[in-house]
Amino acid sequence: MTITFIAHSTPEPVYYGALAAILAELRALPLCHLPVRFDNQRFINSRQYISPQGQQITSGLLWLERLTGRGAGAEFELESLINRAVKEDIVVPLNQPLSSPCYAQMIRTIAEKGIAIESLQVVKNQDRYQLEDCENGKIRSNGWTRDRFGRWVLGAVTQPVMRAGNQLRLAVLGDAAEHRDSYPAMLAALGDAADALAMNIEIVFIPPTLVGSQLDSTLYDVDGTLLPGLSVQGAENINANTLSQLTVVKWAMDNQTPVLGINSGMHMMVTALGQKVLGEETVAMPGPSSLRALQSILPLEKEPVRRGNHRVLFQSGSRMAKMMGREAQIRYNQRWRLSPKLLDRLSCTGLQVTGTDESGLSAECIELDDHPFFVGVQGNPELQSRRERPHPLLMAFLQQVRQCNREREISHDALTKSVRLKHPYFLMG
Repeated sequence: MTITFIAHSTPEPVYYGALAAILAELRALPLCHLPVRFDNQRFINSRQYISPQGQQITSGLLWLERLTGRGAGAEFELESLINRAVKEDIVVPLNQPLSSPCYAQMIRTIAEKGIAIESLQVVKNQDRYQLEDCENGKIRSNGWTRDRFGRWVLGAVTQPVMRAGNQLRLAVLGDAAEHRDSYPAMLAALGDAADALAMNIEIVFIPPTLVGSQLDSTLYDVDGTLLPGLSVQGAENINANTLSQLTVVKWAMDNQTPVLGINSGMHMMVTALGQKVLGEETVAMPGPSSLRALQSILPLEKEPVRRGNHRVLFQSGSRMAKMMGREAQIRYNQRWRLSPKLLDRLSCTGLQVTGTDESGLSAECIELDDHPFFVGVQGNPELQSRRERPHPLLMAFLQQVRQCNREREISHDALTKSVRLKHPYFLMG
């Protein structure tokens, strides 16, 4: 039997396992992965991929599920990896060359078991990534590249999407590099939905440092906003990120702009609504530490960690029920939940809990009446999106973004046409 090691020497977690997943699928072989480390100070979301079974592993392993439909599963220790390789050929990704000194003992142990080793490495030729044989230098694969949503495509051999309508600007909270290099799921999922709808969207990233007039000017012509709930490093960044998210949600409420909150992004939406209705003193701003920040924003209840796919029940007649049906499996990476006390106080505003767990006690989805699209979900639906099967929630969100843009255009056109200038040579101010 043979272990094919595929090394991609890159500090960015987003590349880990991508070419290995492609080769494993082409050869119809299982992909097994060892524990790896990335710079968590630089890439705080480097281990935010959650498998369907609930394993929390390196974010780049998302590509295995997207490209093959198979979850990456748990990490293998060396002994279990060898036991698997004794029975069948396997593919194993690495984030540094197999020739590195840290792998010397592993190679000897594998050889002692009579298992053959094939060593490949990822090489970059212009903007294309290929597999090169470490022994003879021969190229062993076609050139793969990433599209503007970070998804892997085979060279230029892709069917162009015939997009129609105006380009829509979508504000996504978070640093651009964090989405592209550390946690690729959200951008890829937005690309899936945009392709299915033949929409032309421009992603406008809102980093935590963007505040005040700069944030206002950025939001001025945004058509929709999305809060993905990514983690940020450091107390100062946590506070800045919280302030930025609250500002964006309040702007979306004031301007009737579609807004979608994912995981902790849903918490921020309820927080912003609570501050507008109950006052900022009641729903206070965060303190200096991350734990205190969460607890002081709004009444959050810590619960046992819940990861993987879980069943959610949707309220009949709700927007979520129309999108998802009566019930659905949603992917989770949950440590906190909203307190029912605050939700009860906000029910008079039109805030509804439209999705619950099987017990009916945990608020999994919220919606706000009298708003084009004000929806928050506790789970991470972006992890379930595929190029050929976009997630219904993201599809519905982008459809509403497009609809609101069309309605604004019609209103503006009607307004300008209804004005009859007494002196047509005067320009409108």
